[in-house]
Amino acid sequence: MAANFEQNLLERAFDALRALIVEGDSGLELKPYPAALPDGGRDAAWEITAPNYATQLLVEAFRRFTPRDVDRVLGGISPLVRKIMRDPPILVVAPWLSSRARDLLTERGLNYLDLTGNVRLRVARPSIFLRLEGAQQDPNPPAKPPVRLQGASINALIRVLVDYEPPYRMVELARAARLSNAYVSRALEALDEERLIERPSRSRVVTSIDWPNLLRTRAAQYDMFKANRARGYIARSGPRQVYRQLAKLQDEQALVTGSFAASEFVHLAAPAQLTLYVPNAQDFAQRYELMPARQSANVMLLDAADQSQLERARQADHGAFHVGVSQVALDCLAGNGRMPEEGEALVEWMTSNQTAWRTPELPET
Repeated sequence: MAANFEQNLLERAFDALRALIVEGDSGLELKPYPAALPDGGRDAAWEITAPNYATQLLVEAFRRFTPRDVDRVLGGISPLVRKIMRDPPILVVAPWLSSRARDLLTERGLNYLDLTGNVRLRVARPSIFLRLEGAQQDPNPPAKPPVRLQGASINALIRVLVDYEPPYRMVELARAARLSNAYVSRALEALDEERLIERPSRSRVVTSIDWPNLLRTRAAQYDMFKANRARGYIARSGPRQVYRQLAKLQDEQALVTGSFAASEFVHLAAPAQLTLYVPNAQDFAQRYELMPARQSANVMLLDAADQSQLERARQADHGAFHVGVSQVALDCLAGNGRMPEEGEALVEWMTSNQTAWRTPELPET
């Protein structure tokens, strides 16, 4: 059954690629590579021919391809096969490839094609470069889907992974995030499969974290204004004046996030909307004389979906209290308008200034 599936996948991928490169009088042709090769890990070999050149492709087929499989692609093809074929381009084919998997394949200089239309092929001779986008979601997800980075609970784990440098064990993470061992174990399996964390083989110790992409992956499944109960208001004197009042009163119950918090570290443009986590929106609105608004709000008050969003808050130099830097990044990346750009700029700042915000080890619990 597995062999039949693989053969069908290879045939469909071959037909799809041939339809893309053999057009009109291009002179290009795709055909199976006829030479006999030792079975060194590759699933097929194809040849692209032109009037004056020919290039062979080593093809690896996957029933289901995960980002973790990127590490196995090059290691799965024997040096002998690559030597005989003069180190040819490698093409990964699968029913579907996630955006994370495609990005990692591209970083490694590997070509890919999935049956939904996601394609990247770069060949020197004959000169070919194809890049096409297909489905962004798996049209046939597994019966038991992996843990997704959605819901309030996952935020606590993401914040701990980002805010504290590894190494640490699964049980230590669970304790720090106040989550069950079983939940954290499943989440780490999913993060490992996506190559967002690194763990030695057969170990429960997290040794490395791709925290910028961990933030981006979480933000892609999080909407700041939907996940947290959001209410819009208008400050007649403008959001900047409310922010100044917060700083003057040193109101530690109101935690700034979004554009105003990001502007402490990065400056793209003057913030136009003040976003805050508050314990009671109605009380805050009365205290700061805000008017409810369904549209064009310049102040947004949020009821945090999870306590972890408020943890490791900090007081800015001018007196206002902000959520932790990693929470600011998450909220901006998952915000609206200009906020995603501010989030990316903040992640870039965080990358260059890790000692300014990241703690070397987990706290004592």
